[in-house]
Amino acid sequence: MKRMTSFAFAIVLIASAACATGIRPAYSPLVNARVDTVNAEPPAIIQELATLIAAEAMYLQWQSPVEGFLETQWFNLVTRESGVTSRSDPDRVILLRFWADPIGEGRSAVISEAVIKRTTDPSVLPRDQEMMAPPGHGGQRTLDRVLNGLRERFGR
Repeated sequence: MKRMTSFAFAIVLIASAACATGIRPAYSPLVNARVDTVNAEPPAIIQELATLIAAEAMYLQWQSPVEGFLETQWFNLVTRESGVTSRSDPDRVILLRFWADPIGEGRSAVISEAVIKRTTDPSVLPRDQEMMAPPGHGGQRTLDRVLNGLRERFGR
């Protein structure tokens, strides 16, 4: 009986470990997300991105240097407030996301998104409500500033 209990406990432990996930989302970046190469490992990149985002007066929602992922809270470009959503003018509210993956020799691929809401329909899944901010949009300009800071710090 004791052997069976230990076996059952081991199975439960293995199953729970397999189900444990971090904060990096299961979904992939949007098809038109930006891809850059940076001369640094993912943890250093995510930590530097957190600093650059704070300089933009944006707050973080999720950050995991170990997993190579960072996401901001929704940010209103006009009022400069984080953690807000706007149903009246979703075009002025953005969210930034970054994935950093090692590609060898101390270099990483950094995939980034500046997204806006294409719809605020509550029946649509949150990820499906998003689209990349168009060229020239304040979200893209903010993303450009952050990525320029990252390149200045680590190079390409």
